[in-house]
Amino acid sequence: MSRGGKNITELAEIPFHGSLGEAFHDYGQELFALGHRWAFELGQAANDAEAAMASLKGHPLLFGVDVRARARRVSKRLRRAQNLAYGLSQEGLRFHQAYVQHFINASDKW
Repeated sequence: MSRGGKNITELAEIPFHGSLGEAFHDYGQELFALGHRWAFELGQAANDAEAAMASLKGHPLLFGVDVRARARRVSKRLRRAQNLAYGLSQEGLRFHQAYVQHFINASDKW
């Protein structure tokens, strides 16, 4: 799996020139949508992974292991990632709000 050289096209295609307020608004909205899509996908993956691991109950190599508890523990990692994705989406909205607060509204006070 390659780690470099790939852009998130939804965000990379938004130019930061011209009307910055409009560009930052669009960027924040795309980041919000992207974060929500990631959060949904991670939530689904957590459910599917937990169900798949729980189906291993009764496997001879896992004799004596509480499979359901371990499945919950492992899938919790994906749930934490889901929460981070929700946070990412919220910060996308706050990005434009912070720009307005610190640059647009601040220029009215000068």
